[in-house]
Amino acid sequence: MKKRKSNLLHNYNFILLFLGGFVSRVGNGIHYIALVWYVLDITGSGSATGIVLLLSTLPGVIIGPFGGVIADKFNRKVLIVSMDILRGLIVLVLGYMIYTNNAGFFIISTATVLIAICNSFFNPAITATIPNIVEDFLLQKANSLNHFSVNFTQIIGAAVGGILIAYYGIAGVFFINGTSFLISAFSELFIDIPKIRIEEKLEKSPTIINEIKFGLDYLWQKKELVSLFTVALFLNFVSTGLFSLGIPYVYKEVLKVNSQLYGYAQSIFPAGAVLGSLILSQIPEIKNYFKVLFVSLSTQSILLGIVAIPLFPLVLLNFSMMNIYYSLITILFIIGVLNAIINVPITLLLQRLIPDNLRGRITGLLSTMSQALIPLSMAITGYLLDRIPVYSLFLTAGILSLMLSLSLLNISAMRNLNHMQQKN
Repeated sequence: MKKRKSNLLHNYNFILLFLGGFVSRVGNGIHYIALVWYVLDITGSGSATGIVLLLSTLPGVIIGPFGGVIADKFNRKVLIVSMDILRGLIVLVLGYMIYTNNAGFFIISTATVLIAICNSFFNPAITATIPNIVEDFLLQKANSLNHFSVNFTQIIGAAVGGILIAYYGIAGVFFINGTSFLISAFSELFIDIPKIRIEEKLEKSPTIINEIKFGLDYLWQKKELVSLFTVALFLNFVSTGLFSLGIPYVYKEVLKVNSQLYGYAQSIFPAGAVLGSLILSQIPEIKNYFKVLFVSLSTQSILLGIVAIPLFPLVLLNFSMMNIYYSLITILFIIGVLNAIINVPITLLLQRLIPDNLRGRITGLLSTMSQALIPLSMAITGYLLDRIPVYSLFLTAGILSLMLSLSLLNISAMRNLNHMQQKN
């Protein structure tokens, strides 16, 4: 095995993985902008668009645990490269069918499901691979840059998607996205990923179902992991509905901003997360994980509740729309920064606390649970938006998040995080 580098800029394995992921994520962001546009164009139906978006997440809920086991049992490099190639070919074929006017709703739905299945194998393998190619003391920087890539490519995808549709049409955008996956796969061919480390004390089970069960049993025995999972799942549940439906509702229905201001507002949260990721990539590694997690989560919770203040009827009547708009995007930007400061250490701790040969299946389980909560979060948020004032929604979310933060003080397993990660 080649010696791993002590500087990320000299670690060609990580650089290739980062660049490959960056290119494919940009393409993916552009892809979903074009996908929604095309489905609306051929169907004119919001319900049909909702079905396609549901199909983009549902396979992950069903297949995610199996994808995690596969990431632990098979060559991760082969898995990563092959999934990028498959996604590239699927999207290129879809682009050709759109170009020849042969892509109906069924074809679009089928391609969406196939891409989602590939994602279910690709994502756990990527998360599990980072600790294999990066020195332990550089994990915070590596995860920060990966978090930066995820959020920055959302901004690029949203910004560039509309421009590319105007210049190249829907089919052209799909051709660009398919090519981006193949470019990503090519760069990943040159990554040297060490063989998965098997810990002798961990039993090996003969079937995939038993492997999933074994991963769940191992997770349940580790109270630190259960606590981290609970925090991560709660944050995902709250943020998905609020930021996918609540925030757009505020700008479009309450403030009634134009499309340009709406576009800027939609990019402000990921922009904050990008800054937070860059900050974490440049500072020394966090030592007191519990304190940072508690303070960041508490502050984010308070700010989430503060979002409600500019939306009070009295404030809306006495302040200009632009003043309220600027106050909201400032708060959301800070929340985005804190989101990175919360999520990057959680990812790092999961990577350190989970043995190499269990890392794929357990991160796959987290991904599965998170995706399973997405439709529930959106359904509850949509239901509440039709029945209670929007400021009540944000105020309630802030209070619940703050209660979770305060509850961490009484969980001994969370206080042990610093000690546990040092042992690993």
